Amino acid sequence: VSDASGCSMIALLHTGAAKFPQNLLPRARQAVCSLLPAGVLKGYSSIVSRKLASHGFGASMAAMSSFPPQRYHYFLVLDFEATCDKPQIHPQEIIEFPILKLNGRTMEIESTFHMYVQPVVHPQLTPFCTELTGIIQGMVDGQPSLQQVLERVDEWMAKEGLLDPSVKSIFVTCGDWDLKVMLPGQCQYLGLPVADYFKQWINLKK
Repeated sequence: VSDASGCSMIALLHTGAAKFPQNLLPRARQAVCSLLPAGVLKGYSSIVSRKLASHGFGASMAAMSSFPPQRYHYFLVLDFEATCDKPQIHPQEIIEFPILKLNGRTMEIESTFHMYVQPVVHPQLTPFCTELTGIIQGMVDGQPSLQQVLERVDEWMAKEGLLDPSVKSIFVTCGDWDLKVMLPGQCQYLGLPVADYFKQWINLKK
């Protein structure tokens, strides 16, 4: 499971909206600190800022006071959580689908997409899965299926203008597992198509 490395997406507040679930806060220092300059946290609550600082974000972000021009208009930071156990269960199923839309010019977070997903092959989360991901059974019970979530992702992409051919955007992951292994593997198992925008990404580890 890729997230065993602790490399995942960070929980930040929606601009003027509600915040991500608390279990997202400690995750993915590498992914976001590789992209965000100082000052991004302005306007966020002091509680969240303190939590981010406690995980080492302050120094890394302060060092990013300038950022070179980017070839993409938007970076879509993505990180899945999936069912898991020891030994590993098969097939794995996505249980959390978060995307953070980052402006490639200003490095500001403009929008977020976040949904939990109901697993169907192994609907009961294992204690190992909950310990690793922080996701409990009640978070996934009664949630939309992966097919429904993918439909909502497409709607969100359209609403955010990301499907406009003149807008250059790309997904950003910490590793290849999310978009090379997990999503196409589960879509193949379920007989679902994979949208073209999921077929190219930047792996921060490379």
